[in-house]
Amino acid sequence: MLGKSSYGNVVWEEASFEWYETNRNLDVLRDFKKYLNVKRKMIKTVLEVGCGAGVYPIKEKELFNGMEYTGNDFSENNIEYCKNHSDFNFIAGDFIKMNIKEKYDLVYSHGVIDHVYDIDTFLLNLVKSCKKYAYITSYRGYFPDLDEHKMNWRDEDGCYYSDISIKQTENLLLKNGFNKNQVTFRRIKNIQTHYPAIPKDVPPSSTRLSLESAVAPDGLPIPHETQLVIEIDKTA
Repeated sequence: MLGKSSYGNVVWEEASFEWYETNRNLDVLRDFKKYLNVKRKMIKTVLEVGCGAGVYPIKEKELFNGMEYTGNDFSENNIEYCKNHSDFNFIAGDFIKMNIKEKYDLVYSHGVIDHVYDIDTFLLNLVKSCKKYAYITSYRGYFPDLDEHKMNWRDEDGCYYSDISIKQTENLLLKNGFNKNQVTFRRIKNIQTHYPAIPKDVPPSSTRLSLESAVAPDGLPIPHETQLVIEIDKTA
């Protein structure tokens, strides 16, 4: 039990492809397409951590032409939906607790690290699963000055809404054998059409956009207008 509710929510169990498609981050999609096209010749195997109901392997399946794609998700219903609508490989399970022995040329995860219950273990398991590259996005915001991750539990959703600390993430990776040439932190825009617009006079780093102070009418925290991309290159 975490807070008053268990980890996980109804959306995860419903396997709603429409929900995942409506809520997917188009800014991340555009950035990921560019990233993948640059490295395409070096990638044969791909693992997506947190594939949901399969928007990428179903709606954007051409991205993985010539590649062996595998999708992982916490929800068994999501994975069953994916298996019924895609010819790719899928694995159900809590990635934080799983011991995936196979390694993939590319491991990527979009907007999942924001909600997990153990950020550092999630990240370490992800990079351990990749042979060459990892691409991770955090839609909650870009926080270069945050010393530690800021995790905020939301009972209604059964998950965390976390601010990811770049400093803590970099220190974790450096302590686990990576060097600074292998890790890149960058920001991209974050236009989430399903959230209210963020006032133009509020800078991305403003405390007014903290999880406590900025909420949408439905009570969900409003993301910042920029989001974090973490790139890891083991070949560097």
